[in-house]
Amino acid sequence: METADKGLAPARVASPAKRRAVAPQSWMALLLLWLVYAMDANSRSMLFAVLPSITKEFGTSAQTIGLYATIITMSTALIAIPTMIWADKGGHGWRRKYRHLPIVIGYTLFTCLSGVTVLTASIGVLIAMQVLSHAFGGAGESIEVTSLAEWWSKERRGLALGIHHTGFPWGSLLGGFAISGLLSVYGPQNWRLAFLLFPIPMIVVFAWYWIYCNAKRYDQFHAHVQSIGETPPLSPDLEHGAGAPPGSFGVAMRNPNISVIGLISLLAIVGYFGISFWLPQYLAFVAHYNFAEAAAYSVLFTITGGIGQIVWGWISDRLGRKLCLMILFVWLTVGMLLFKYSSVSLGTLVAIQLFAGFALNAPYTLVYAIAFDSTKPGTTGIAGSIINVGIYLGGFGPFVIGALINAGGGLGNASGYNTALYFIAGLMVIALFLTALFTRETTGWFAAYDRALVSRKVCNLQ
Repeated sequence: METADKGLAPARVASPAKRRAVAPQSWMALLLLWLVYAMDANSRSMLFAVLPSITKEFGTSAQTIGLYATIITMSTALIAIPTMIWADKGGHGWRRKYRHLPIVIGYTLFTCLSGVTVLTASIGVLIAMQVLSHAFGGAGESIEVTSLAEWWSKERRGLALGIHHTGFPWGSLLGGFAISGLLSVYGPQNWRLAFLLFPIPMIVVFAWYWIYCNAKRYDQFHAHVQSIGETPPLSPDLEHGAGAPPGSFGVAMRNPNISVIGLISLLAIVGYFGISFWLPQYLAFVAHYNFAEAAAYSVLFTITGGIGQIVWGWISDRLGRKLCLMILFVWLTVGMLLFKYSSVSLGTLVAIQLFAGFALNAPYTLVYAIAFDSTKPGTTGIAGSIINVGIYLGGFGPFVIGALINAGGGLGNASGYNTALYFIAGLMVIALFLTALFTRETTGWFAAYDRALVSRKVCNLQ
């Protein structure tokens, strides 16, 4: 496989015992970027947690609120590609923080403004604030995932991305419980308070990341990786380079392991955003939980969602990323169909969420890893942004699901909710076949056995 560090030889071959050691700088960067990503995730997922309150305040139908959620979610892809092309020109590794900062300021500011009552007394202004927050948040996700990949050796990329991406499910889980607490104490009519308080932890977290991730620690990380015989994520010239070569975006789009994976990401995210939209509405209006309970019980799948990302990321380093992705789409097909039994009892609801959650978040770890494994030198950020755009174009899911719920009798009728689950499950099957036929394995045991309609060469794999 061609790598971004072609010709860069390890300093020496390490003993098996030493080879297992991970640089302390990698672990610390992972912790800090996890916290940043968790806050970014909360800036976007808190909308879904308070959706029943918004629906009630503005008197919207399922189809209308689904349309609004779709517009907001799809806006996450709005500026990801041009922003990452710009960010790549600002340097790689620890230097990414300089162009990361204005992006963080953007999604923090517009998240906070979403909680200003004078502004959001009109639902149109609320939607506008959330569109801007999500646009900056999507760019933030691209740079946060790429930054993490550049603080770990390539041999451990699956595990690192798996742990890092738990920032979305587990960050959302913590945020969901925090919002539930706020609604319980201050009442569901005060849902704006969650948005107003967001900047406080965000400032603390990003300041800590900014101070820690510097040139000295990055040099120590690089030296450690070379000393144990693993592959650094960057060559010295790339670390200090001016960004991706001209035409890199077109080259990336012609690579099925990036462009087709972007499409697969789109289908996969319908499952995540779809169930994130579907579940709180179902619990509030069909299962008849109160709004605070609906906010808390609708994020339980994130418990196993985070575990699944770590486990599947670790497995993918050994067995193969494509193989794991195909298994996950089978798992998700079954899991989505089980959600129709969510109202049977609280125990059933918990069991279904924990089962589906083990596969619900893991695809995003793997699609980023496959794309990063297949990039040309200097184009990691562009590849990541293409995947990010694919993921958030899948934001059309809430609109379709809202329309299906409406067509099935409205918010209080289970029929439309069940139809929406069949729709999501069908997309998971399509994603399974696209993965099997139009992508190639990048690493692990399955690489020797993988067959597809595209060649390894066209996927930038040797």
